[in-house]
This record gives sequence, C-alpha cells and structure tokens, in this order.
Amino acid sequence: MIIFIFAFVCIHGMIAQSPQKGIITGKIIDAETGRAIPAATIRILQPEDSTLITGISSNADGSFSIAVAPGTYITQISFLGYQDIFQDVSLTTFHPTIYLDTLTLYENSILLEETVITARPPEIIVKGDTVEYNADSYKVAEMAVVEDILKEMTGVEVDADGSITVDGKEIKKILVDGKEFFSDDPKIASKNLPAKMIDKLQVLDNKSEMEKITEFDDGIEEMVINLTLKPHMKKGAFGNAFAGYGSKERYEANAMVNYMKNRDQVTFIGGVNNTNNAGFSDLASTVFGGRSGGNNRNGGRGGNNGITTSENAGLNFSKEYSKPLEIGGNLRYSRTHTELISKMYAQNILSKGDTFESENERSDSFSDNVNFDLRMEWKPDSLTTLIFRPNASFQRNERDEDGNFITTRENGDTINFGNSDYASHGDRFNLGGNLQLSRRFGKKGRVISIGLGSGLNDSKSKVNNLSNTYYTGKKKDDLIDQRITNQNNGTNWRSSISYVEPIGKRKFLQFTYSYHQNSSQSNKDTRTQDEKGNYTVYDKKYSKLQENNSTNQNIGFTFRSKKEKYNYSVGFSAFPTSSQRKTFIGDSLISDLTQKVTNYSPNAEFNYTWSKQKNLRFTYTGTTNQPTVNQISPVMDITNPLNVTYGNPDLKPSFNHRINMRYHHSQPQDNRFYMLNTSFNYTTNAIVTSRFTDQESGRKENTYMNVNGNWDVSLRFTTTQPIISKKFTVTTTSFGSYKQNNGFSNLEENVSKQINLSENLSLNYSSSKISLSVKGNITYNKVKNTLEGKQDREFFNYGTSANTIIYLPFNWNVQSDIRYSTNSGYANGFKQKEVLWNASLEKQILKQKNGIIRLKVYDILQQKSNIRRNISSNFIRDTTTNTLTGYFIFHFVYRFNVFKGGTPSRGEMQRRNNRERRNSGRG
Repeated sequence: MIIFIFAFVCIHGMIAQSPQKGIITGKIIDAETGRAIPAATIRILQPEDSTLITGISSNADGSFSIAVAPGTYITQISFLGYQDIFQDVSLTTFHPTIYLDTLTLYENSILLEETVITARPPEIIVKGDTVEYNADSYKVAEMAVVEDILKEMTGVEVDADGSITVDGKEIKKILVDGKEFFSDDPKIASKNLPAKMIDKLQVLDNKSEMEKITEFDDGIEEMVINLTLKPHMKKGAFGNAFAGYGSKERYEANAMVNYMKNRDQVTFIGGVNNTNNAGFSDLASTVFGGRSGGNNRNGGRGGNNGITTSENAGLNFSKEYSKPLEIGGNLRYSRTHTELISKMYAQNILSKGDTFESENERSDSFSDNVNFDLRMEWKPDSLTTLIFRPNASFQRNERDEDGNFITTRENGDTINFGNSDYASHGDRFNLGGNLQLSRRFGKKGRVISIGLGSGLNDSKSKVNNLSNTYYTGKKKDDLIDQRITNQNNGTNWRSSISYVEPIGKRKFLQFTYSYHQNSSQSNKDTRTQDEKGNYTVYDKKYSKLQENNSTNQNIGFTFRSKKEKYNYSVGFSAFPTSSQRKTFIGDSLISDLTQKVTNYSPNAEFNYTWSKQKNLRFTYTGTTNQPTVNQISPVMDITNPLNVTYGNPDLKPSFNHRINMRYHHSQPQDNRFYMLNTSFNYTTNAIVTSRFTDQESGRKENTYMNVNGNWDVSLRFTTTQPIISKKFTVTTTSFGSYKQNNGFSNLEENVSKQINLSENLSLNYSSSKISLSVKGNITYNKVKNTLEGKQDREFFNYGTSANTIIYLPFNWNVQSDIRYSTNSGYANGFKQKEVLWNASLEKQILKQKNGIIRLKVYDILQQKSNIRRNISSNFIRDTTTNTLTGYFIFHFVYRFNVFKGGTPSRGEMQRRNNRERRNSGRG
C-alpha cells in the first residue's frame, strides 16, 4: 500500500506540469439559405468504436467550441431534417486547436411536420466491434428504467434476478458515456437509471487498461454495455424520484439525482422497497449464503427468489481537471432481508436403481454491503499514462434456516430422512489496489506497460448447526449438535510487464510477463457439548486448519499484423505454477501437498471488416487448468454426513480447446440486422466428479477423476427485419447446442449427451398511438445417459407474451404485459402452467408534464411461480421457490431538469427530444 500512497502523492505533485486541453471550433449553416443553424448537435466520438466522448449544441449564431484532450477523434454534426457530417480531427500538445471553419448541412429525405418524425431511425447499427441500439426504437412506459429497454432489445436476456446476458455472455459492467458507473455492479444502472435519459445502448467487448495501451488482447474477456446520454442532459442537473404504496403493505420509493458539466458527473441513487427490486447485487449473501454444515445437500438457492425487502444508497462521480487528471469512483451501501421457502426434488442416476431426494427448506437472511472504488488517471504528457485503482468492501450476513428431507428408492421405500436447524452470522473485509504505468516511445507502436497490485481479505463467521439424519438400514443415525467458528484470511500481490515492438509496416511483437503470489489460511473450529452442556469439546472429525501458498507466472509472446480490411494475431504462453497446502487437525499435520506444474496456452485471432457495419471475428484459445488443492487433497470433508468429499492426488491438469466465431452485419437504411455466433469446446483430461452412492443409506461419496471426451458445440443466429414498413419489425433468435459430459456413478462411467434447441420470435409495431410487441418461445431438451437401463429424458418449455402501450388523449396511457408459460417432462409438483399479467394506467400531470401518477397491478391472475431444472451426468434436479404474487400499487413520479441557462420549456424539451431521435450512426 506504500506504493499506492506514493503514487497518489506524485499525481497531485505533478498536476502543475500537465498541458491544457485542446479546442475544436466551427460554425454550422444551412446549405440552401446560408443561415446559421442553432442548437445543432456536435458529438466527439472515439474512432475505434464510435464511443461518445463529449457533446454540445451550437450557439444561436451556429458557432460552437468544445474542449477535448489531445488525441484523434471523429466529429459528428447533426440536426433534425439534415444529413449528418463526419470529420476526422487530430489534436496534439503542439497543435491543440482545430478550426473546422464553416460547416454546411444539407436537407435529407426525412419529412417533418412540426415535431412529428415520419421516418423511423434504425433500431440496431453495427459499428466495428460495437453493436449500437437506438433507445427511442423501444417504446416503454414513462416510469421505465434501463432494464425495461434491455428486455426488449434483440439478443439481450434479463433473468428474474436482474442478471443481463447478451448473446449468451453475462454483462458484468455498465458504463455511462464511456465511464464506469458503480464499478462492476450492472444492476445499479439497469434498475435505477430512467430510460428517458438514454440515447444509445452500445454492446462491446471491454478492453483492460493494458489492452487499451498496447492494443494487444490480454485474454481477459469482458462484454459491457455503454449507455450514451442524450446531449441536452450533459450540462446541468436532472433527477427522477418516485414513491408508491399498495395492497399487502407493498411499498417502494427511489430517487436519482445527476449533475453533469462537460465530462464531469455526479450521481446519487437511493431507494427502499419490499417488492423484490433490490437494484444492486447482494455480495454478502454470495459470500455467506451457503451452509458450511448441516444437510443442505444441494447448495444455496441464490438468485432473486423469495420475498426481499431492500434499502440502498450510492454516490458515483467523475471529475476531469483542466489538466489531464481524471478522478472517478463510487461509494455504495445496501441492505436486504429475504424470506425464502423452497422445495427440491432430485433423481440420482444409478445403473442398479435410481434414488430420489425430496427436501423442504425455509430461510431468513439479512445482509449488509458497503463498497468503495476509486480510479485516478493522470497523463503528464501525450505519451505517458498512470492509472491507480484502490478498492475496499465490507459485508455482513445473518442467516437462519430449517428444513426436512427424505430419500427413497424407485419402489417408494424410505432410505433416510431427517431435519436440520442452522444459524450463522459473519463479517468479511476486503482491501486492494492496482497501479498501471504505460509509456509510448518515439517509434510508432512501441510501448511498455508495467502493473503492480496487492490485496488482502479477512472473514469470520459463527455457526449453530443442529441436524438429525435417520437411516432405515443398519447404519447408525447421524445426530449433530455443533458450534462452529470459521476464520479465513488471505493476502496477494502481483506484478506484470508488457513490451510491444514494431517490426515492420503494421506488424508488432509483444512480450508479456506476470508474477502472482497468494497466501491464505482457513480455520474451521468445531465444538460439541461437554458434561455441563457448554460447547467446549473439540470435534476432530469436523475441524481442520488449512494453509495455502501458491505462485503463478505467465510468460508469453504474441505477433500481430494489421491490414486495411483485416488483422490477425498468434501467440503462445507458458504458465509455471507451484502450490503447497498443509492440513492440520488440532496440532497434528494430516496432509502436506506440494504441486509444481507448467501449463501451456496457444492463441490466435482473425478479424475481417468489410465495412463499419459488417465484420467477422474468429478466435482460438488453448488453456491448461491445474486441479485445485481441494481436488487433490486426500483429507475427507464430512461436514454433510450424506454428502462427503475427498480429493485425488493423482489428478492431471486439463487442457481446453476453445474456438469462437462471430459475424455482425447491419443495414441501417433498411433497419435490418444479422448476428451469428458459434463456439466449440473440447477438453482433454477433464476433471469430473466421481460419485458413489450407498443405496442402503443414501450416503454419497464424491471424489475427482480425469476423463477424455468432454465437448460441446453451439450456434446462435439472430436477425431483425422490417415488415411492410419500418414501423413493423420481426426479430428471431435460433439456438442449438450439443453437449457431451463424462462422469462416474458408483464406479461406472456414464456419458450424458444433451441436446438443446430453442426458438424465440417477436413481432413489433410502433407508432405515435400504440406500441405492440408479441413474442413466442419454445425450448426443447433431450438427455441421454449411457448407463444400462436408463431411459432418455425429454422436456419442453413454452412461452408467449404480449406487451402493449396505448397512448390516449390528455396525456393518459395504458400498458399491459401478459405472459403465458408452461412446461412438460418435469417431476410432479414442478409442472408449470401460468399466466402472468401485469397492467398499469398512468397520466402525466403538472404544468411542465414532469409529474406522473400511476396505478399498476402485478400478477392480476395470481399464478406466478418460480421453477427451474438442473442436469448433470449424475442427477436431474427440479427446484421451486416462493415468489411475490398479486398486488397493486399507486405511484407518484416527479422529474426535474435544470440545464445551463435555466430550465427549458416544454416546447424546447420536445424539440431537443426530436433532434435526438436522429440516427447518430455513421452510415
């Protein structure tokens, strides 16, 4: 941490030496009349992916002046009813001012009648590696948030708990105008930011700090969504607040206040509710959510199940000083209380008669989360960049669980049964930071980047564990009454260096080296009752102390070539690793394992670009994964008497071959979009679970083995097409996959072959009077097991939905969202046939129409359920949990806008909104 403090002091000490920003100026006129065009939109874009940097509007005389840091940009000039202008500009410390002189705009074919646009902008545009969605293409309610737009976007899926996936990849971060927004918690943006403030939603592969400097892929894959705000919201303050109360004592309130000036931004978000809308990720439940003991044989339930009451508050800021120092960060607090009731039914696949498990559980949990992140970027000159990122977090969790379970044979005879009562409370603290220094040299393309980082964590929890397992056979019953103290702590530090050398025209060679050292200690102290009833007796069977030390290195070389239409790279890396794990019970050393392995990883990438709207990407990576220390430790973990685990010291590292291909193509003039993705994975020496089930007691013993033959292939195709006119569009997503997994059940190999096919189809219509979206989906799964006597299993999931918004006179609108879901092939009690219908009536009020009153009814037919299925080579498991059912709620919403020069009138706001409906894409 001394390094980080020193870096911070250096940053502030050298601010005075930093150069000023550059200026881009010009004047915009009408080509026919020669008159100045006021209030035209000027945007400064990144040339690589057209990410918005900043933007302003032209003055009354058509002139503009915009400040930007030295660099190369695209300047976009646009105004409603005119063709866009794009100009490339380059500013340096020696030439910081660019005069664009007089820019002439020509009218286009879009017909305007006062403020009504008769042509609809394209919904999706491909810009290189970025897929950009036009927010105004998706009609949502006045109270809608970003998540409501995401649910309507092609290729985007939003789970019940708010998790976002695009083309099957999870989104772990949302940016706002290219800057981090509450770090790595995308739910804060998706569930809190109003949809009305969003101009574009851009899906792109985020680059690490090192990759941005070196332009070499470092293998860290992260897909993000960047939200670009409407230009008129970039100078001044705006906010959104609402409160609501309804039946069944349901309530919710939320406030968002944002202030922006140029590239400076401050956002406050806060809210409370008991409507299962947490608006953030509950890290404490993730850390402490699962049992460390007892008979929970199937892991924590997780997700957005149960009934949750939540509170949250957060502050996010970004400040760019006049000299090239930018500081941003966030502080956030959240608290949740979740009541969960779950029911589970599992079929264990065995060659000589399956066994069946049924479990009922109730839990009550409280979680507190505090998180802090800071990012400081300093550029003392045009060649040097220093980035410092400290972070800290604290989590606290309290949890009570109780449940009962039973295991039976195929003929219905009972094998075991029991009950459990479990309580825990724990705290966890994390502190860390990263420092990245990069320097470009005089020769174009030559760059060196050095990174340092460290972190520490400490956690402690106390557990009361009471469980009773009764066997109908000869095995003695397991009656457990324990008090457990878990203590875990760890430290790590890491360093890295990357050097890029140009070796010819548009050819580059990169050398990388990294070193990572980690030390941790885990102590589980279990006590049982003494003669006086106090928990003082040390239980050796359920206690252990583990000490872990590991060192990981990465040595790599990569060659890259860039051509006008395509670029490619090939590389190879070696990963020398060493680890040591000691296991103690009391003062006795039970196990001392040392492992040294060198892993190897080839990689290749090819990109071909026909145009900004049409591109192809192909990647191959080979990765070696060594077994974890838990997987090779022979010490048996008997925390759960019905599910014990021990490692295999003879395990070999696994090697995974992964091939991906991605094709993007958009035709914005016709509102057409195509996206094709395919992947193939093959693993040699795959590490899989080998399970032996004692059919007399139902007790499962788990260990690990190496197998060959695990592979999977998948293909996903998505397209959006206009029908009749651009007001009608149809979107279809077709998906197919085949997966083959090897496992062992009672020492017999079982190959599970799974086919998954799905089709999603949506028809959309949008006009000034009505917005309609009709969707349908079907998913088919077939599982075949090679164990003798096991039948193939097939199951289906079907669904259809209709979402309608009707815009009525006098600022009223009606919204209806109705969804039908059903399934087949599931166990009794887990079959689904539900109609989920939500509807609302709302009206804009107040003089500026910045107030809304709304009545919304959720789950009108009270049929909502929560069912899911999990499949492996050893079992098929169905789970259902309680969820929030029918209620109604009244809302009042208030919005305010205070822009530079005063609050705009309603007419000016309408004119601004119309300008922003123009397509901002190049092409």
